[in-house]
Amino acid sequence: MKRSSTVVVACLGFVSVICAAETPAVHVPPNAVKTRPITATADAILAKGFTVTLAVDFDGVKNDETLYEAGAVKLAFRLAGKTKGLEGYDSRGGNYLNFPMPDGSCPVIEATICDHAGRVGIPLGFLARKDGVHTVILNFSPVHWSICVDGHVDNDMPIPQEPVTWPAQAQERVFSPRVRSAVFVAPAKPDALPQAVDAKRVTRPIQYWTPDDHNAWVGDVAVGTWKGRFHVFYLFDRRHHGSGAGKGRHYFAHLSSGDLANWDEHPLAVPIDDWWECIGTGTPFELDGKYCLAYGLHTERMMPQGKDCPVGGTYAVSEDGIHFRKTGVMFTSDRNPSVYNRADGRLGMGTKNGQLYYREGDAWDWKPAGKRAPVSGDCPAPFTWGGQDYLIQGFFHMASRPNESGDWEDWAASGDDVYEGLSVPMVAPWSGDRRIMVGWLRHLYGWGGWLVFRELVRYPDGKLGVKWLAETPAPVPPQTFAVADVTKPFVVRAVAKASDTDFEFRIDPAEARAQFHFPRKGESGARVLTTAEFLKVPTDKRSTVIGGHASSGGAFALGKIRGLDKPFTVKLVQYYDAKSDATIFDVEIAGTQTMITCRAGRFAPAARRGD
Repeated sequence: MKRSSTVVVACLGFVSVICAAETPAVHVPPNAVKTRPITATADAILAKGFTVTLAVDFDGVKNDETLYEAGAVKLAFRLAGKTKGLEGYDSRGGNYLNFPMPDGSCPVIEATICDHAGRVGIPLGFLARKDGVHTVILNFSPVHWSICVDGHVDNDMPIPQEPVTWPAQAQERVFSPRVRSAVFVAPAKPDALPQAVDAKRVTRPIQYWTPDDHNAWVGDVAVGTWKGRFHVFYLFDRRHHGSGAGKGRHYFAHLSSGDLANWDEHPLAVPIDDWWECIGTGTPFELDGKYCLAYGLHTERMMPQGKDCPVGGTYAVSEDGIHFRKTGVMFTSDRNPSVYNRADGRLGMGTKNGQLYYREGDAWDWKPAGKRAPVSGDCPAPFTWGGQDYLIQGFFHMASRPNESGDWEDWAASGDDVYEGLSVPMVAPWSGDRRIMVGWLRHLYGWGGWLVFRELVRYPDGKLGVKWLAETPAPVPPQTFAVADVTKPFVVRAVAKASDTDFEFRIDPAEARAQFHFPRKGESGARVLTTAEFLKVPTDKRSTVIGGHASSGGAFALGKIRGLDKPFTVKLVQYYDAKSDATIFDVEIAGTQTMITCRAGRFAPAARRGD
């Protein structure tokens, strides 16, 4: 369609600029609704977006209040938790209610542009300065819809199935004297939102880390080592897989460290640039001296199958390990491909069917590398250690084999897997022949959560243990318990402060097992099934038992724990995270096994109990 040209229009009580150059703002007179037309066409707005910059007074917000409209855009103050139909969003997707004001209310400044994937907002209680006049930026790119206040951003991505519509004769309206000025610019300003720097030092502890924004979480990770730095790529999550009208539209963000203790944030490695993009998990690898990141395209989530947009595995490439460029090369139909560097110099790849492959020659021609593993699921994590192949797969599968020509052993079935509470863990080598495992701890509300680091321990028989990574201590010091009598169970309990369900951790040394359980007050924890035991329960009976996969976020147990046949030490971190109003419980047992989970609310300090 024909695009209209941009023009500058005169002001009627506030600034309205429809051009690439910005004009100084003027004050809005009180007690008057100011209206003026937006002359850019709907086609031009939807194709190239817009930016609105407003000065808004945040003093004394006590009620819902409409502030501003521009075409399909509405900006308002809203008291979170008070709007019928939005109670779930306010507590979960928006994560507003964890940031109340001193009086207990929870006002948010919120903008909408469409019914689905069109709500973005910032709770005033999240801001360092909660009163006075603030600069508020609304930016429609048009792939992204964002609000920014004091450098804090909320973002969503409208989808073509439920698109943004723009009225043919759009107008701007200022409804409140709180809006001191407003500047509308079309097309969107490329630098309207905070710009990433090459390396921004992470100032908070990296263990249990989440991105800075109030509703931002860590999703699937991809880890690797390149030129002396450890890289963590993670799917940046908002709304617990709910962005993009529930399509789970994520993009790869990037952290790295030269010593595992000091970390830097880098620009996005794989952003979403087009309306059809929907990014899936992958892995980093090296090719032709460059650092690359494989990732999937879940394009089928955005459009019917068979349409002319790529679906499957592709990769981005970097010369410096910081700035990545999408190649557009499609090398597999798998949506979550794991490409890695093999010891023989060739590229390897794992896919959801449990088969490992190697690349034949310089073409993207994949050949099976030995037998298929007895595992399946997205996001495989293949690695080699001590000449033995290991394959972690998705949320609970794991297998190993002595070498490429050997047979696989199903570790989930045997109870030897390394799942200890993390979701989709990935493993990468580090100096000194170490193996670092990184994953995310599941949030109470579903997909996405906290970044967690571990170190693997390898035993002479090839089996693995897990311990805390010394370079990434928790934000609070652990409690330490010495267990001298290994003939009796060891039990600690943390009492919930505002719930009828406590946290209980139990070790049975004679059975070499440990479990998390959440019994009601006054009750003791029942026996919890390990994953290996759970897998033997018929599918239709699983709802009747306690336990299951460790990554599910509920009660779970681990068996075959080493070091419990003699006196041992237990370390327990109990960390309350106000951002989520949840407590993380993280345990290291005898330096050979870790377990981690989280529960809603605060708990009294854990105390040892007799049994």
